[in-house]
Amino acid sequence: MYSFADVEERLVEAMLVMRRLSDREAGWLRVKASWPDIIRERELGDYDARGYLGNSSDIPLKPLPATRKDIAMMEEAFAWVLAAKPDDRRLIALAIGALARGEKRVPWMKLLRPMGLKLGAHGLRKRYERSMRAVVKAANARLTGAVACQTV
Repeated sequence: MYSFADVEERLVEAMLVMRRLSDREAGWLRVKASWPDIIRERELGDYDARGYLGNSSDIPLKPLPATRKDIAMMEEAFAWVLAAKPDDRRLIALAIGALARGEKRVPWMKLLRPMGLKLGAHGLRKRYERSMRAVVKAANARLTGAVACQTV
């Protein structure tokens, strides 16, 4: 059985996987010609894992592309969110997005404006908890349904 924290953590992981996926349209818009530009290197040397020459310890590593298993788990987690009301799905996406950016807690005051509200951060938090309970219930229903199908 999934707990509230388990489902929230799984949704954060799904959001991080979604951010690792490539934007295919942007890739096509970056294509300039059929032949790539030639860039001459003045300093010959080895490229490191970051794709740069020389000492580049301050440059962050590029994330690995998502695997099929990662994408399947992401789609499963996002399917759970369909159990929430359509208005509450936006709230869940904003809250999970804040947690995926590295926030320790959801900044409810900052989410008022994107939700079209001026007051009621506490009410927004309670609304999130109610909608996430529906998501947890859906996740547990799919989990018990999957286990029941495997035992037959």
